[in-house]
Amino acid sequence: MSSVRWGPWSGVLLCVTWAPMAVAVPGFPDLRSAAAVVDYWAGDLPLMQVVALSVSVGYLFLLVFLGALAERLSADAGVRAWSWTGLGAAVVFTTALNVAIGLVMAAGLVAAVDPASAYALHVGGFVLAAPAAFAGVAFFVAVAVVAFGSDVLPRWSGWLALAGVVANAGAVGGIGTLTGPWNSGNGLLGGIAAPLGLFVAWILAISVAWLREPRLSR
Repeated sequence: MSSVRWGPWSGVLLCVTWAPMAVAVPGFPDLRSAAAVVDYWAGDLPLMQVVALSVSVGYLFLLVFLGALAERLSADAGVRAWSWTGLGAAVVFTTALNVAIGLVMAAGLVAAVDPASAYALHVGGFVLAAPAAFAGVAFFVAVAVVAFGSDVLPRWSGWLALAGVVANAGAVGGIGTLTGPWNSGNGLLGGIAAPLGLFVAWILAISVAWLREPRLSR
């Protein structure tokens, strides 16, 4: 397989390996109750261990995809600075996700023997991810600028990116509350479902678009 094809195929494989998060995210408890968090881990630890392993494998494909994305975005000198903004923002955003996953998995491992620590780790993992929301905003702003200002990305991907901007901006609300729609555990506005879902959806859409290009499909 040529190096040109590795980028989009890695994007597709990333989405496949991160897809199990769609099973886990809806089951996350509200952050207000320590008992609810401990009960969650009593029943869902095996599921989350499988999900975390799958996501860990996906980071390999993520890095290959981001390398291909940086190369593609930098092809137009007029938007080259935005390519580095997008790459840096994606690295910050997904690094915060990685740290958050580690903290919440630690919560699951200690929940049976130390419920108080488990609650603190679980809340810490989700709240830690909230300040990184504007890294997600920066990523989507960068790729939207490129999509609307050059031919290196399809114009329609810019509209999907703008939806990502809105979703990530809302997620920062998780720094201020442990309950309600803004909480980062399972909040409609502050939770990770929309920011992460749009990040994966954008990558999948772009990867499929690249694979459909004549020079890649030969």
